[in-house]
Amino acid sequence: MNPIEYLKRQGFRVTSDPAKYDGGVWGKRDYTVDGYNYDTYCGGYHRAYDLAKAHLAPVPAVCNGEVVAGTSRYGNFGGTVVVANKALGIQVIYGHLARNLKVRVGQSVKQGDTVGLQSYTNYDNVRMASHLHIQFQKYGYIPNERAFVCSGINPLQIDVGGESYDDAWLWHGQFKTDSRIRIRHHPSAHSASDGILPKGANVRFDKLFVNEGLWWIRIMIKKELKCIAIGKRRTGINFRMADQTGDLWGRVSNLDTSRGKEK
Repeated sequence: MNPIEYLKRQGFRVTSDPAKYDGGVWGKRDYTVDGYNYDTYCGGYHRAYDLAKAHLAPVPAVCNGEVVAGTSRYGNFGGTVVVANKALGIQVIYGHLARNLKVRVGQSVKQGDTVGLQSYTNYDNVRMASHLHIQFQKYGYIPNERAFVCSGINPLQIDVGGESYDDAWLWHGQFKTDSRIRIRHHPSAHSASDGILPKGANVRFDKLFVNEGLWWIRIMIKKELKCIAIGKRRTGINFRMADQTGDLWGRVSNLDTSRGKEK
């Protein structure tokens, strides 16, 4: 999955999309208030995404990497963290973070680690709403300040993975709920919610997961893959036994295990 989708699955919403600016040119924003163009420094460009979840919400690293130069409590984007990933060939700028950064230069981070807290800090102390500025660049140190601030690449073609779980099987079948169950973007209670599946819903699933001590299945909702937790996992009780003993939050039918365990 791309890093913007990863953040959306963590509950962030996009507030500024460089692919959707009025000019039709990727990143050409020309954000103007009362005659002042906030993007003048970069020739009208804002080659980054803005997202928001909640003021002081933890901001997760979208990929593994090393915290590198450009990271500063008083950087170009206020509280700034820069994480480089050589394997992916990118570096990621997280901007407008609260000043009390959660990482330091030289530190290794994993996807999902908190790098800072969403805030509204900035270089010129301009009044702004709390949000996350996230910018992607090709891997490598950029010594020129203007180039560092203004250069950015489209992250939608970058695959950062992001579906983490303890175990999975490529089993499929039907599941009928016996209670209301919250729909998630991926198999984690920390994933963003996407509505409620009602009691008595009959859904088809194409994958079974174990994560966070729960059984999860992957289902299709409005042509999008989603996940629901369907019961607590008990030591020594496998999935078939859990269904037979009534430990699941519903009943399984037409179970096909021929595709086996995910490698």
